[in-house]
Amino acid sequence: MDGCDIGSPRLNPTATLLRTTRGVVDPGEVLGTGLYNPESAAALPGWAEELAGGHTPETEEYGIRSVTYRASRPFHPARLERALGRFTGLLRSKGFCWIASRPDLAAVWSQAGPNLVIEPAQLWASADETPGQEIVFIGVRLDLDGPRRILDPALLTDDERASGPDVWVRLDDPLPAWDVVHRH
Repeated sequence: MDGCDIGSPRLNPTATLLRTTRGVVDPGEVLGTGLYNPESAAALPGWAEELAGGHTPETEEYGIRSVTYRASRPFHPARLERALGRFTGLLRSKGFCWIASRPDLAAVWSQAGPNLVIEPAQLWASADETPGQEIVFIGVRLDLDGPRRILDPALLTDDERASGPDVWVRLDDPLPAWDVVHRH
């Protein structure tokens, strides 16, 4: 479920919902279809209320909450892999992360429903960011302390961090291998 799934029935109960992968849609599915009629849409119950903002926001109606997790040290790959199984009730999470066994690469973290992908984005040296973690978590009645409680133990300890990248690259890494850096 995403924001479109939640809001669309009130705006237009006859709308066709298209499922996509990474937002990719065949233009023929949405352009020139002749399916939209502004007069019919304006006559639908709730249309004016939705546009005027006179409704209960979905965040309140469905108990949707979000929190941003930030940390300045890399994840230990094996501990991160174990931590990932502890999340429950997430609708979405997205951001950037740093995995110690892949110290030079910034990774994109993208999760929707039960599907999580952590893939290379670019070299930290070419990014405008300092290496670290910045991931937004969105869920229904989300425990706002949950991501920190789950992920902090997956970060490198002080001793591990002090050992440096030459040691980090030899850490046990059960995460899927990366072949190339993706262009995002």
